[in-house]
Amino acid sequence: MVEIDRRRGLRNLGRLLFGTSGWSYQEWVGVFYPTASESKLRHYTRVFPTAEIDSTFYAFPQKGTVIGWDRYSPKGFVFNAKLPQTITHEQLADLGPGIEAELDKFAELMQPLNNSGKLGCLLIQLPPSYKFNASHLENFLALLPHGYRYAVEFRHKTWMQETTWQILSRYNAAYTIVDEPLLPPEIQVTADFAYLRWHGRGQRPWYDYHYKDEELESWLPKVKEVESSAKTVYGYFNNHFHGYAVENCLKILKMLGNLTSEQEEALSRAQSHLGGVKDKTSGLGKWLQDKDTRSEVVRSLASLMGESRLARALEIPDHEVEILDASNKKVGAKIRGYNVIMELPSRTILHDCGDWERSMETRQLCKHIGRVLLTIPTEIAAEWVSGLQSNLDAWKFGKPEKARI
Repeated sequence: MVEIDRRRGLRNLGRLLFGTSGWSYQEWVGVFYPTASESKLRHYTRVFPTAEIDSTFYAFPQKGTVIGWDRYSPKGFVFNAKLPQTITHEQLADLGPGIEAELDKFAELMQPLNNSGKLGCLLIQLPPSYKFNASHLENFLALLPHGYRYAVEFRHKTWMQETTWQILSRYNAAYTIVDEPLLPPEIQVTADFAYLRWHGRGQRPWYDYHYKDEELESWLPKVKEVESSAKTVYGYFNNHFHGYAVENCLKILKMLGNLTSEQEEALSRAQSHLGGVKDKTSGLGKWLQDKDTRSEVVRSLASLMGESRLARALEIPDHEVEILDASNKKVGAKIRGYNVIMELPSRTILHDCGDWERSMETRQLCKHIGRVLLTIPTEIAAEWVSGLQSNLDAWKFGKPEKARI
């Protein structure tokens, strides 16, 4: 059912709104996007009714970017945006003026979407180190700017208790139901809307994962249970590597009997392309099966950047890679005219190709970074990929200053 609200346009009630976590992924070209030049947001909004904005977790968006999201999405489309990690991870311990100012700043930036009725809620993803503390959670929820809805995602099992559900219910904040290695898929509806996230069940990172049909089918009764208790159900697939999120999201919608003709066409394209990618990357088989150190590096890189990107990295010839510095503390290189600076103590990677700009949001390594790691001595590369895999979200991705090279 769609209800008209004269002040805020369309409101989606009694609906399943499923989409993906982010949409600006270059490796989705072919899987989902017909061409690399077409507006990704415009194409995405023709197929899905909602999107989760994941990039806001890593940095505050520019005001013009938020206005663009609003302007270039259709009426009735719904965004949900993650709070920046500066709030949820760096300032969470001190509930003082500093975190209040950051919350107000973010809320103000998201105001255009909120005013047009296109902002469903703000997602608060809390760190795994944040353990049960009822008074702290309540005090934090009391600080949140008014006029917005919120969903809270915990990552420590101590929060799985009745007191948590009661606190969230008092603030009409949705408990985020997850599919991931850290927490069980506890079904709790604590607000008038529900929020689900499928992260995947892979290993470092979780979201390099393709859900099997039987795994999706096991979620059907859970989704129906949630739907019976909430006016709106938001659901997002975060397993974005290779375009798996697109295919899995459309497939579960088909299982639920909610697939439109445009979505049916997108599902067919995704399934066809993903089958072709498997054939294209079959040459990696030897590397991924062998047990020596170099093969372990290749296997780790496959999880950090995806097999299709890794296959493209391996196609870059040796003479196009110049290693300037290679140690277990710092790596410097030039590759195809681009610069690469990697520093392990500060967990920083600086690079300047076009694909890297998108990687800064998607947390994937581009083919140039992968090729550099495959060129430096294997023992050093093994230390680097181990450091990346241990906590990829802790790394800072950026662009180098030319003077540093």
